[in-house]
Amino acid sequence: MAHVEIPEPLRVKMGPEMKMDVHWIDVKTRGGRVEENLVVRGGKVITGRKGDPSGVGPIDFSGTDIVNVRRHSWLPYL
Repeated sequence: MAHVEIPEPLRVKMGPEMKMDVHWIDVKTRGGRVEENLVVRGGKVITGRKGDPSGVGPIDFSGTDIVNVRRHSWLPYL
C-alpha cells in the first residue's frame, strides 16, 4: 500500500472536503499524465483511487512527480 504526500503549495487547490476527511482529486504529473478520482485523506496524503476498496490501493507515482492538482471534475484537465 503506497501513500503519496501532496506537495504543500498544491494542497489549497483541492477545495473543501467532499466527505468527512476525504477529498477526490485529479493530479497532473511531470510526464503530462492525468490521474483521476484519487482519494486524499487527512488533507495531504493520496491513498488510492475512488474505485479501490475503502479508497486504498496502489499508486504508481511519487509526490515529486505531481505538478498540479484539482478537485475531481468531469471536465478535461488541460
